[in-house]
Amino acid sequence: MVIDMHCDALLKLWEDRSKTFDDDDLHISYSKWVESPVKVQCFAIFVPPEINEDYFNAALEMVDLFHEKVVKPYDNIKWVQSKEDIETLKPHEKGAMLTLEGCHVVGEDLHKLRTLLRLGIKAVGLTWNNTNAVSGTCVEEPEKGLTAFGKEVVQVLNEYKVYTDCSHLSPAGIDDVLKYADYPMFSHSNAKSIYAHDRNVSDEHLKQFFNKKAPVGLTFVPYFTAEGDEVTIDDLVKHLDHLYELGGQDSIAFGSDFDGISKTIKKLEHIGDYDNLIQKVSESYSSEDVHKFSYDNFVRHLD
Repeated sequence: MVIDMHCDALLKLWEDRSKTFDDDDLHISYSKWVESPVKVQCFAIFVPPEINEDYFNAALEMVDLFHEKVVKPYDNIKWVQSKEDIETLKPHEKGAMLTLEGCHVVGEDLHKLRTLLRLGIKAVGLTWNNTNAVSGTCVEEPEKGLTAFGKEVVQVLNEYKVYTDCSHLSPAGIDDVLKYADYPMFSHSNAKSIYAHDRNVSDEHLKQFFNKKAPVGLTFVPYFTAEGDEVTIDDLVKHLDHLYELGGQDSIAFGSDFDGISKTIKKLEHIGDYDNLIQKVSESYSSEDVHKFSYDNFVRHLD
């Protein structure tokens, strides 16, 4: 049983309203999902910053698409908002959870943030790659931490017992989240010491997350994983091994970024290939550890 902490299927459905959730072009489609070991899929609301329309309205459109295209048409897809919701899923049922990638959609308005949280969002990525009113990012202004408004955002997330997601965040912002957030996480990031990319996480930050038993979702983005045109599952497992050696057995998780990537890892090309990853990880780790990585480490802090 697996929980995937991040995908961009909603973005694909939003960009092309003619698509259904069973469109074969999707990395995560209904038919692929039901045949996979993934029990719960987190669906990110990601509004591209370059669009020429209201960000918040676009986010609400994605919430609507989540219900109308992902949940409503299928009796075995259930909207989950809590640990209890997940644990009470029947064997044939799958859980769909809403998350947010990038607080640019709320501008500097906590009313908008609270509205999204009341609509069931369970993890909030403070930034995407563009600096916003909350913080700098790993790409823009990496030395800029949380603003005064950003600290207010984290306080609201604490009140709602929602994850503060640090993927894409600046190193200085991560330092601040570690000070102020009760529920920090990385939804989709790898280890910087294995592959040096701005989107990956330093050992120093990883260790601090491990001390909090905070989830770190390893991502399947090939260009965050290894050099070269053909990245393999073995390359991804090197990141997992490194996190484990640093003490991350109670934090390691998975956040594929399916449907947010144009290239994929070999034999990990859509949600139906999750078995290939779990099989490879199971060769080196106990069933107890694999269950932690796949499931426990994410649900532990859910309300």
